[in-house]
Amino acid sequence: LSRKWAPIGHRPIAPVKIGYENTYLYLTVCPFTGEGFATFLPKLDSKSFRWFIQKVEESISKKSLFIADGAKAHKEELFDANKLVFKKLPPACPELNPVERFFKEVRKYLKNKVFESLELPQQKIQKVVETISSSVDNIISLTCFPYIKNTSI
Repeated sequence: LSRKWAPIGHRPIAPVKIGYENTYLYLTVCPFTGEGFATFLPKLDSKSFRWFIQKVEESISKKSLFIADGAKAHKEELFDANKLVFKKLPPACPELNPVERFFKEVRKYLKNKVFESLELPQQKIQKVVETISSSVDNIISLTCFPYIKNTSI
């Protein structure tokens, strides 16, 4: 849910569903080329993250920088240092995480929506990610922060 405007003294109307199911969108994007890899996984844990990292490493051709927040699943030992250099962001700094800007765009399309099954939001999210990703310039403008442009590994 998100905030809604309403006249003073009136409660805004928004759909609600009691109970929830979870799925996690794992996504990585190259801020320079706009290329990326995304998948839905059932948990945010080391096992799922390891699988995701292996798939990312298989898809890249040269050594790359991988920036992530401090989630417990984001562990440096899961990375092959010859393919991906892992850098953890400082705590409570989502504004430094390029993929958070991408997720912010995705969330715009999901505000105040209720879905009857887990497959429906996954389908919606997939369409939104494909729409955002259809323009390389759009991805670059969302994710290529100045501190990333000037980095070298």
